[in-house]
Amino acid sequence: MSSYVAVGSGLAGLAFALRVAESGHRVTVLTKAQVAEANTSYAQGGIAAAVGEADSWKLHEQDTLTAGAGLCDPAAVRFLVQHAPDAIDWLKAVGTRFDTEADGDLALGREGGHSRHRIVHFADRTGWEIERAVVQAVREHPSIEVIEHAFATALLVKNGVCHGVRAVVSELGERTYLAHGTLIATGGGGMMYQHTTNPRVATADGIGLASDAGAAIADMEFMQFHPTTLYHPQLRSFLITEAVRGAGATLRNHEGRRFMYDYDPRLELAPRDVVARAMEAEMQRLGTWCLYLDLTHLDPEKIEHEFPTIYAKLMELGLDIRKEWIPVVPAQHYSCGGIVTDLGGRSSIRGLYAAGEVARTGVHGANRLASNSLLEAVVFSQAAALSAMADPVEPESLEVAEPQSVAESEAVRIRHALQSIMTQRVAVVRSNEGLKQAESTVESLIEAYRAGLKAPFSQYALETRNLLLAARHVVQGARARTENVGLHYNVDLDKE
Repeated sequence: MSSYVAVGSGLAGLAFALRVAESGHRVTVLTKAQVAEANTSYAQGGIAAAVGEADSWKLHEQDTLTAGAGLCDPAAVRFLVQHAPDAIDWLKAVGTRFDTEADGDLALGREGGHSRHRIVHFADRTGWEIERAVVQAVREHPSIEVIEHAFATALLVKNGVCHGVRAVVSELGERTYLAHGTLIATGGGGMMYQHTTNPRVATADGIGLASDAGAAIADMEFMQFHPTTLYHPQLRSFLITEAVRGAGATLRNHEGRRFMYDYDPRLELAPRDVVARAMEAEMQRLGTWCLYLDLTHLDPEKIEHEFPTIYAKLMELGLDIRKEWIPVVPAQHYSCGGIVTDLGGRSSIRGLYAAGEVARTGVHGANRLASNSLLEAVVFSQAAALSAMADPVEPESLEVAEPQSVAESEAVRIRHALQSIMTQRVAVVRSNEGLKQAESTVESLIEAYRAGLKAPFSQYALETRNLLLAARHVVQGARARTENVGLHYNVDLDKE
């Protein structure tokens, strides 16, 4: 019986674990927080799949390629969309509930960039429901061990082969996990920005691990900003799902005008990068700090039924979305780049696999199509499971250098400085001078971290280090990109 390790407990990590365990192998899942604390749980909208009678995988493929602005890997896109119906069936088989119509068919929503209704959902808590079902299936499987509060500090790599991972486990200390195959499924790195829809655990840990190990990383400059997150000075960015616009909500400026007519014929259902840039331009034009999402013309009962989480959350804040507009701003949401993988989830290091947001599969190209992320997590994590079982590594114990911790007070200063420069210079709209400033600042912060006094193990400090390494990839990719495409928009490139 072989043994495998998954680092991360979102949908990608847990789907990998279940697929491997179903084949009779042992799997250890390492998660730095509690098992359900992952980006998956925060996905509101749903999961895209061509399962409706008026839809086909070819239409889903074309919509994905269009959103990706010519930079998708066509083979990866086809692999994704052709496996989408099976992914839905698998999720249902492990106990995921989805909304249905009166006749029992799946209820399908529509979001920006999609030409058909194909979003399978569970109200506006789809990610939460998927994570609930998959976590339960994992906990019930005798061959899967979940270790919570386990922070991965280094991959065990020798001569281009990964033999496992080292981690610090709460109350147990440093532990080594040898593996016949190791999956990185640590999610994104939204905490490198001041405003993000990601949870606090999204600190680019997989990018940091992969960078130290020498794995290929690409396309990190394609950082997706969700157009509609709640503007509220005292709260972390709260996502207002794209499905709200799919249901008919409109964007308005401070004058009450529906401004998307000025920017794109698809209006509020244009791809996210288009809507986010339009919102940035409109706020700058009017000198305002937010815009508004208007649902007041929609059926109040429909609002409460289809978006109960959003409705309840905003009512807690004293905002009745049946009668009042929602103040919204764009916020960092998703990284389209990451650890480069093939169709089997293989990285450039044998024995090391990646899936979910941390991976660069080629599916998203320059911009992710709405609700393709949960789908990608299922499809490519299970492909990685098959690859890992087909090519097991014979693991050996290795000594590897541990990354340096610095004092947490210094890490706090460095992280705040990083978030400030990334938000100001490497967000929705960029410039040559801004990117040059960002590159200089990120490099100086990395040097400041390295020069800091060594301190005992600090998860916060090492997370900050991972964010710095990931930010370097984002900035370097943005500086090297010589054309405006998808999520990368440099105002100076339009002048050339």
